[in-house]
Amino acid sequence: MKNMRSPISIVRKTFSISIVVLTTMAMGACYDDEGNYDYHELDEVVIDTVGANIQPQYAIMRFDTLRLQPNIFFNGKRVANDADAPLDYLWTIYSATTGAGANQVTDTLSHERNLEAVIGRTGGNYLVQLVVTNRNDGIRQFFRLPVAVSEVFDGGWMVFYERADEPGYADLALVYNPWTKLNVNYNRYYTNLYETTNGQKLEGSPIRCLDIAVSLASGNNYVGLCTDKTLVGVSENGIEKALDFNDFFHEAPSVEAPTWYGQHGSGVMSGQSSEVLINDNHVYTNTYSFSATEGRNTRFGVPKFDEGIGQLAAWNAEVPNTLNYGIVVYDQTYQRFRYAAYNEPQLETFAEQDLSVAAFDVNHTGMTLLMADWGRGASMGVSIRPYDYLLMKGAEGYFLAVTNFATTTASDANIGIALYPLNGLCPDIDKATTLASSHVGSFVYYGAGRTLYNFAYDSQLAATPAWQAPTEDETITCVRIMKYYHGTIYGYGLVPRSDNLVHIATWNENTRQGRLYQYLINPASGILNKEQCYEYPIPGRVKDMAWKFSMQ
Repeated sequence: MKNMRSPISIVRKTFSISIVVLTTMAMGACYDDEGNYDYHELDEVVIDTVGANIQPQYAIMRFDTLRLQPNIFFNGKRVANDADAPLDYLWTIYSATTGAGANQVTDTLSHERNLEAVIGRTGGNYLVQLVVTNRNDGIRQFFRLPVAVSEVFDGGWMVFYERADEPGYADLALVYNPWTKLNVNYNRYYTNLYETTNGQKLEGSPIRCLDIAVSLASGNNYVGLCTDKTLVGVSENGIEKALDFNDFFHEAPSVEAPTWYGQHGSGVMSGQSSEVLINDNHVYTNTYSFSATEGRNTRFGVPKFDEGIGQLAAWNAEVPNTLNYGIVVYDQTYQRFRYAAYNEPQLETFAEQDLSVAAFDVNHTGMTLLMADWGRGASMGVSIRPYDYLLMKGAEGYFLAVTNFATTTASDANIGIALYPLNGLCPDIDKATTLASSHVGSFVYYGAGRTLYNFAYDSQLAATPAWQAPTEDETITCVRIMKYYHGTIYGYGLVPRSDNLVHIATWNENTRQGRLYQYLINPASGILNKEQCYEYPIPGRVKDMAWKFSMQ
């Protein structure tokens, strides 16, 4: 059967075509082409690197300054004065890699024609890009080149300070020179590393910076940064935050109020060392095994049972070399040392002391602990067994107390091996702000005002000024001798200038500027060699300093 279309459909189609034709004709009748066009040539913008001494790619160290000066031409004329051309400039840096784990953040480096910028990105491959925008027409020209950034944070000297521009916040500086890092011939230092790397400030006043050597493998360790507000762990090679306060615990305490962060054990015996935290007046330990390959895989557990204990000092005995003690702390309220046995949960009292042989009673000292450091002990080298040297104040004045937690047991009756009266021998001892003890010589440094004093305790001669800050407004806030708790690392010469270098930090309240001074010393006498000094500005008040572990 033949398919017949409806007459109505034919009429509708014809009517539709007629409407289209009439509409087109009407539009044509209304349009008057006068042929008057406003044409103009586009501006020519060229980015030219010929003769600009720009390499096809760059390999730099993190925090080095990258300088690029490309030739910019506007309508054939080289731009020498930015006011002569309507051009905007944008330099950025972003990751050259994509995918899982890649950092896709784009950072702005500059809005100037020539680039001079410190590259703070962590180690990796990046692209640095210049975009030149013509303000007249919005057309953009692009130039980019690859930049490989290498980390340098595999050693060096750490400086932990309260920021001058942000009181109540802490940050970290690192110093690299031939004295603080093996096999280098350069002199570099970096400040405000925590905020620069992590894009956030570290809350609190500094207490301690400590690089605990859990592993021999580079990058497997972390640096603990402890303030009175928190404890964080940053990566060993990049200073990137790896651990928040809660990450240190199996079950974090509800109150976040650290007063001390330390290390217990010399690292020689596997499984003998512990990470230590005093938080909200509770003692936490984290026993770990020193490994050639593995990193941190343990955490703080429940606090030590501490019934009857008073306010704890900001201190623990850091370098005992035996399993006789799992932790040793000091009770300021009851003026006594307390210990917990290895991997035991409770703080205990030491055995009754025999004062016919012991210099003082560790169970009742009658003194307040002000500051302390470990130093010269029973032996040195790989079997590092130092004593603890403690500046203490009692009713009769100031004393240097010496304890032996390196070779004794809790049942020994003569743990307090020496007590040196300091009144009359140590000028300004009542103004002391910092203490450092030698591990080789029989002396301690203490800082008071602008003066660093050297006290040779065995000689019982008066302390002598070893150094003074260059200006009267500077006060010494921290002094440290180059050494490291880990017996193997220390004993085999991996610590640069161990025992031969002193670090002195000062603060000028008027200018609100800190400074770091480094001098080589005679390790036996503590006499400074003042013929050469490394000096660095520090943007804050230094509270602690320490060597950053490196297997070089």
